[in-house]
Amino acid sequence: MNGLMKTVLGAAVMGCVVATSAQTKFPLKVDIDVSTKSDMTNIGAGSEGQARVDHVQVVVKVHKSGGQPYTDPLTLELYVIGKQIQTGYYGIIDVVKQEFTFSKDEDNSYSYASKTYQLPQTSGNINVGGTYETYLVVVVDKNGKIIDTRSGRVIKQRGIDFIRELGPMTLFDRDGNVLGKVENPGEAFKKAVPAAVITVEQN
Repeated sequence: MNGLMKTVLGAAVMGCVVATSAQTKFPLKVDIDVSTKSDMTNIGAGSEGQARVDHVQVVVKVHKSGGQPYTDPLTLELYVIGKQIQTGYYGIIDVVKQEFTFSKDEDNSYSYASKTYQLPQTSGNINVGGTYETYLVVVVDKNGKIIDTRSGRVIKQRGIDFIRELGPMTLFDRDGNVLGKVENPGEAFKKAVPAAVITVEQN
Protein backbone atom coordinates (compact mmCIF):
# COMPACT_ATOMS: atom_id res chain seq x y z
CA MET A 1 0.00 0.00 0.00
CA ASN A 2 2.83 2.38 0.91
CA GLY A 3 4.53 1.57 -2.37
CA LEU A 4 1.33 2.41 -4.30
CA MET A 5 0.97 5.72 -2.46
CA LYS A 6 4.56 6.61 -3.24
CA THR A 7 3.96 5.82 -6.90
CA VAL A 8 0.82 7.97 -7.03
CA LEU A 9 2.50 10.88 -5.24
CA GLY A 10 5.52 10.58 -7.46
CA ALA A 11 3.35 10.70 -10.58
CA ALA A 12 1.49 13.74 -9.24
CA VAL A 13 4.71 15.58 -8.50
CA MET A 14 6.08 14.68 -11.92
CA GLY A 15 2.86 15.93 -13.53
CA CYS A 16 3.21 19.29 -11.77
CA VAL A 17 6.82 19.59 -12.88
CA VAL A 18 5.89 18.79 -16.48
CA ALA A 19 3.00 21.29 -16.40
CA THR A 20 5.24 24.00 -14.96
CA SER A 21 7.90 23.26 -17.56
CA ALA A 22 5.30 23.45 -20.35
CA GLN A 23 4.01 26.79 -19.03
CA THR A 24 7.59 28.09 -19.00
CA LYS A 25 8.38 26.78 -22.48
CA PHE A 26 5.06 27.80 -23.97
CA PRO A 27 3.85 30.83 -21.97
CA LEU A 28 0.38 32.24 -22.37
CA LYS A 29 -0.02 34.61 -25.31
CA VAL A 30 -3.04 36.79 -25.96
CA ASP A 31 -4.37 39.05 -28.70
CA ILE A 32 -6.05 42.23 -27.51
CA ASP A 33 -8.48 43.99 -29.83
CA VAL A 34 -9.99 47.34 -28.87
CA SER A 35 -12.61 49.36 -30.68
CA THR A 36 -14.24 52.66 -29.78
CA LYS A 37 -17.81 53.68 -30.52
CA SER A 38 -18.42 57.43 -30.67
CA ASP A 39 -21.64 59.35 -31.25
CA MET A 40 -21.75 63.15 -31.18
CA THR A 41 -24.96 64.92 -30.11
CA ASN A 42 -25.48 68.66 -30.56
CA ILE A 43 -26.76 70.52 -27.48
CA GLY A 44 -27.21 73.86 -29.16
CA ALA A 45 -25.46 76.76 -30.86
CA GLY A 46 -25.21 80.48 -30.35
CA SER A 47 -23.14 83.45 -31.39
CA GLU A 48 -20.24 82.24 -29.24
CA GLY A 49 -20.11 78.78 -30.81
CA GLN A 50 -21.58 75.31 -30.56
CA ALA A 51 -22.09 72.95 -27.61
CA ARG A 52 -22.24 69.19 -28.02
CA VAL A 53 -21.73 65.93 -26.17
CA ASP A 54 -19.60 63.03 -27.38
CA HIS A 55 -20.90 59.63 -26.24
CA VAL A 56 -17.97 57.20 -26.12
CA GLN A 57 -17.88 53.47 -25.43
CA VAL A 58 -14.79 51.25 -25.40
CA VAL A 59 -15.08 47.57 -26.36
CA VAL A 60 -12.26 45.12 -25.56
CA LYS A 61 -11.78 41.54 -26.73
CA VAL A 62 -9.01 39.31 -25.37
CA HIS A 63 -8.27 36.07 -27.22
CA LYS A 64 -5.87 33.32 -26.17
CA SER A 65 -3.50 33.00 -29.13
CA GLY A 66 -0.80 30.69 -27.83
CA GLY A 67 0.63 28.64 -24.98
CA GLN A 68 -0.63 25.64 -23.05
CA PRO A 69 -4.28 25.32 -21.98
CA TYR A 70 -4.83 28.07 -19.41
CA THR A 71 -7.52 27.85 -16.75
CA ASP A 72 -6.23 30.23 -14.07
CA PRO A 73 -8.10 33.51 -13.61
CA LEU A 74 -6.86 36.63 -15.39
CA THR A 75 -7.74 40.28 -14.86
CA LEU A 76 -8.54 42.79 -17.57
CA GLU A 77 -7.64 46.36 -16.63
CA LEU A 78 -9.11 49.12 -18.78
CA TYR A 79 -8.02 52.74 -18.36
CA VAL A 80 -10.12 55.27 -20.29
CA ILE A 81 -8.21 58.53 -20.81
CA GLY A 82 -9.57 61.91 -21.86
CA LYS A 83 -8.21 65.42 -22.33
CA GLN A 84 -9.49 68.78 -21.11
CA ILE A 85 -9.87 71.15 -24.03
CA GLN A 86 -9.33 74.35 -22.04
CA THR A 87 -6.18 73.20 -20.20
CA GLY A 88 -4.68 70.45 -22.34
CA TYR A 89 -4.45 68.29 -19.21
CA TYR A 90 -5.19 64.57 -19.33
CA GLY A 91 -7.65 62.81 -17.07
CA ILE A 92 -8.38 59.20 -16.23
CA ILE A 93 -12.09 59.09 -16.92
CA ASP A 94 -12.57 55.58 -15.60
CA VAL A 95 -10.73 52.48 -14.41
CA VAL A 96 -12.37 49.09 -14.91
CA LYS A 97 -10.99 45.78 -13.62
CA GLN A 98 -12.72 42.56 -14.69
CA GLU A 99 -11.65 39.04 -13.71
CA PHE A 100 -12.17 36.31 -16.32
CA THR A 101 -11.03 32.87 -17.41
CA PHE A 102 -10.61 31.35 -20.85
CA SER A 103 -12.86 28.47 -21.83
CA LYS A 104 -13.30 26.39 -24.97
CA ASP A 105 -17.04 27.15 -24.88
CA GLU A 106 -16.21 30.83 -25.42
CA ASP A 107 -13.54 30.06 -28.03
CA ASN A 108 -10.87 31.03 -25.48
CA SER A 109 -12.01 34.65 -25.76
CA TYR A 110 -13.33 37.26 -23.38
CA SER A 111 -15.20 40.44 -24.36
CA TYR A 112 -16.00 43.51 -22.32
CA ALA A 113 -17.97 46.64 -23.29
CA SER A 114 -17.59 49.69 -21.08
CA LYS A 115 -20.43 51.96 -20.08
CA THR A 116 -21.00 54.99 -22.30
CA TYR A 117 -19.03 58.05 -21.22
CA GLN A 118 -20.45 61.53 -21.85
CA LEU A 119 -17.89 64.16 -22.81
CA PRO A 120 -19.46 67.63 -23.18
CA GLN A 121 -17.47 70.13 -25.23
CA THR A 122 -17.82 73.43 -27.06
CA SER A 123 -16.27 74.97 -30.13
CA GLY A 124 -16.04 78.53 -31.39
CA ASN A 125 -15.14 81.49 -29.17
CA ILE A 126 -15.47 79.30 -26.08
CA ASN A 127 -13.49 76.08 -26.21
CA VAL A 128 -14.00 74.05 -23.06
CA GLY A 129 -15.02 70.56 -22.05
CA GLY A 130 -13.34 67.27 -22.79
CA THR A 131 -12.44 64.86 -25.54
CA TYR A 132 -11.75 61.16 -25.50
CA GLU A 133 -8.01 60.76 -25.94
CA THR A 134 -7.00 57.10 -25.76
CA TYR A 135 -7.17 53.85 -23.79
CA LEU A 136 -4.80 51.51 -22.01
CA VAL A 137 -5.59 47.82 -21.62
CA VAL A 138 -3.51 45.60 -19.34
CA VAL A 139 -4.03 41.85 -18.88
CA VAL A 140 -2.48 40.40 -15.71
CA ASP A 141 -2.39 36.91 -14.22
CA LYS A 142 -3.48 35.90 -10.72
CA ASN A 143 -0.07 36.92 -9.34
CA GLY A 144 -0.25 40.39 -10.87
CA LYS A 145 2.26 39.63 -13.62
CA ILE A 146 1.54 41.51 -16.85
CA ILE A 147 0.69 39.14 -19.71
CA ASP A 148 0.23 41.83 -22.36
CA THR A 149 -0.81 45.44 -22.88
CA ARG A 150 -2.38 47.51 -25.62
CA SER A 151 -3.02 51.23 -26.01
CA GLY A 152 -4.38 53.62 -28.60
CA ARG A 153 -1.17 55.66 -28.42
CA VAL A 154 2.44 54.63 -27.91
CA ILE A 155 2.88 54.43 -24.14
CA LYS A 156 6.23 53.34 -22.74
CA GLN A 157 6.49 51.01 -19.75
CA ARG A 158 7.14 53.94 -17.42
CA GLY A 159 3.93 55.57 -18.61
CA ILE A 160 1.99 52.33 -18.20
CA ASP A 161 3.24 52.00 -14.62
CA PHE A 162 2.31 55.63 -13.96
CA ILE A 163 -1.23 55.28 -15.28
CA ARG A 164 -1.79 52.05 -13.35
CA GLU A 165 -0.77 53.76 -10.11
CA LEU A 166 -3.25 56.63 -10.55
CA GLY A 167 -6.79 56.37 -9.29
CA PRO A 168 -9.85 57.05 -11.43
CA MET A 169 -10.54 60.70 -12.24
CA THR A 170 -6.89 61.73 -11.74
CA LEU A 171 -5.80 64.80 -13.70
CA PHE A 172 -2.20 65.05 -14.98
CA ASP A 173 -0.09 66.90 -17.54
CA ARG A 174 1.93 65.48 -20.43
CA ASP A 175 5.04 65.34 -18.23
CA GLY A 176 3.31 63.06 -15.77
CA ASN A 177 2.72 65.60 -13.02
CA VAL A 178 -0.46 64.86 -11.06
CA LEU A 179 -2.55 68.02 -10.78
CA GLY A 180 -5.58 66.84 -8.86
CA LYS A 181 -8.89 65.13 -9.44
CA VAL A 182 -11.49 65.59 -12.16
CA GLU A 183 -14.70 66.71 -10.47
CA ASN A 184 -18.07 64.98 -10.85
CA PRO A 185 -16.97 61.33 -11.18
CA GLY A 186 -18.83 59.60 -13.99
CA GLU A 187 -19.33 62.88 -15.86
CA ALA A 188 -15.79 63.56 -16.99
CA PHE A 189 -14.71 67.14 -17.65
CA LYS A 190 -18.19 68.53 -16.99
CA LYS A 191 -16.90 71.24 -14.67
CA ALA A 192 -16.29 73.81 -17.42
CA VAL A 193 -19.34 73.07 -19.55
CA PRO A 194 -22.22 74.79 -17.67
CA ALA A 195 -20.86 78.29 -18.40
CA ALA A 196 -20.59 77.50 -22.08
CA VAL A 197 -24.06 76.01 -22.21
CA ILE A 198 -25.51 79.05 -20.45
CA THR A 199 -23.81 81.31 -22.95
CA VAL A 200 -25.29 79.29 -25.80
CA GLU A 201 -28.77 79.31 -24.23
CA GLN A 202 -28.71 83.08 -23.74
CA ASN A 203 -28.17 83.58 -27.46
